[in-house]
Amino acid sequence: MKHSLNGLLPLALLGFLLAQAAHADVVDDVRRGTNIRLNAARIRVKGNDYATGYWLLPKAANTLDLNVPARQFGLNSDLVLHMHGSRSGNVITWTFDDRLPSRYNLGDSTYVTRVRGTLKAYARQVRGSDDPYCESAACPHNVELTLAPGSSAKVSGYKTIVFDFDFTEDVQVKQFVAYGGVPRPRLSSMVVAIGARCPSWRASELSGTVYLGSPAPTGGTLVDLMSVDASVGVLPVRVPEGQRSARFTLRLPPHWKGPTVIYGASGGVRKSVKVGLRECPTLAFDFTKWFVLPMIFEPLHQLKQCSAVVRLKEKGTDFLFTPDAEVYPLNELLGVEQAWVAGVNTTGDLFGTAYTSKGPSAFRMRADDLKGGAEQWLEGWEAVTGNAHGTLLVRDPDEPWSLYRVDELGPAKHPGLSEVAPGRVLFNALGQVAATLDTERGTRAARIYGKDVKVLLDVESDFTALNDVGDFVGTARDSDKQLKPFIWSEEQELRWLPLPKGYVSARAVSINDAGWVLANAVSEDGKYQTAYLASPDGKSVTVLDDLLPEELSKAGYHVVEAVTLSDDYGALVRAVSERGERVQLVLCP
Repeated sequence: MKHSLNGLLPLALLGFLLAQAAHADVVDDVRRGTNIRLNAARIRVKGNDYATGYWLLPKAANTLDLNVPARQFGLNSDLVLHMHGSRSGNVITWTFDDRLPSRYNLGDSTYVTRVRGTLKAYARQVRGSDDPYCESAACPHNVELTLAPGSSAKVSGYKTIVFDFDFTEDVQVKQFVAYGGVPRPRLSSMVVAIGARCPSWRASELSGTVYLGSPAPTGGTLVDLMSVDASVGVLPVRVPEGQRSARFTLRLPPHWKGPTVIYGASGGVRKSVKVGLRECPTLAFDFTKWFVLPMIFEPLHQLKQCSAVVRLKEKGTDFLFTPDAEVYPLNELLGVEQAWVAGVNTTGDLFGTAYTSKGPSAFRMRADDLKGGAEQWLEGWEAVTGNAHGTLLVRDPDEPWSLYRVDELGPAKHPGLSEVAPGRVLFNALGQVAATLDTERGTRAARIYGKDVKVLLDVESDFTALNDVGDFVGTARDSDKQLKPFIWSEEQELRWLPLPKGYVSARAVSINDAGWVLANAVSEDGKYQTAYLASPDGKSVTVLDDLLPEELSKAGYHVVEAVTLSDDYGALVRAVSERGERVQLVLCP
């Protein structure tokens, strides 16, 4: 529970502060918007109540002033009420003092010649789950206006009884409900990325995304979120100004399997998504799909659904290959000279650095929307890695020994990575960092959480992979000076992973969220190499040759090296045929 409890309070406070920041200036939304829809108004004159509602009050953009024709309310008068608007905090005050162009006959020889007064209204954000109606249609605006203390009015005129007798009558404002501001973005859809996740004995997190049907207004908009299962934590999420989507986090308690239903609401539209985890698989999946990568490319990363990121060796820029034989040059999609992908995550994000004549820029983009360009772009920074929530770790090229975590306000120095000058760095959804440190006695594998830096092995070691439930995977030299793969977690500490029979050393290369570890093994004489999967319990191994599609097995292909393992059990490998033909393969279950 350490990570869950430590992370929940700051996340809750951050969510609260962001919500306040997003909605602290609702009066500005009223100022920017056009027209105000009056839903209900009630006044009292001489002990009698008069009510009206569902009128459109004309208002120009970028002002709080209203010019309301009396005929708008069905009055046979040319009076235009000039209501001057001002603000104090979240209260809008309208003052007016107008003389009628011609007297207005109330009947019984009573005439009105002047109206004046003050109308005060509270402004509050319309919550995403609310769907107020203005007459027979949903109110499109995002700010509700309700009566505030200090509202009053006076009506002056005269009554003719042989002679004219002047009068001034107090008017009590008893009710005022109206809607103004800017159009509320309506929730279009929401998804939660589950991937290979299965129940974990520790608290963990999932990443989700909400999508709006239109861009968020100035200041952004808040999407309400809640879980039917109260043990699953989720906070409202703010969609930034001008954007149509935002990420949110689900916090799962230990051993949670579900299911639960997550409800989201914005603009009066409510959506839901069912979330549940599958049982952890105990057997490796056979590969059923595959395609060949040309040898001119260097394989780097594999994403879900059998896509792969590769680097063209000659030009030094990266491409995305899909199983449908589609090839996307990332530098052309981003309009840059070179694009290097530093990492991918389980939700389908690419993290990397784009290079132009002006220098580097860190970026994040979605693999399923490459033509949409970069979702995040930071000029002058280089991407180091990112996590499942889409959070980037970046470095300043002029200060490469310090790493920065990117939040809503921009890059901020990571407290545990500012002085250690790490080599390779990995970063998960829990905020944990796996780093390989260069020390006077050689490389050391270290776990970094906040400011806490913990070296796990006092022997030559490094980290090669980290999943989003807190499993660290690396390689270290044992007492016989052989390279051996290991897995570490806070609950189970360090465990050595098994090797295939006949092999004496191995290097771990990847791990997915279900805990399956991909590794490469070498025989004692160095003549034989193979790639294999170690089960999550660390008790069994499965050689990838035994999982190959039938056509590859019949052709005599043997996997000699694995590059990476995707979250849906795909693998990026190098293989050799019986005739010595070398190929690079993308394998998928």
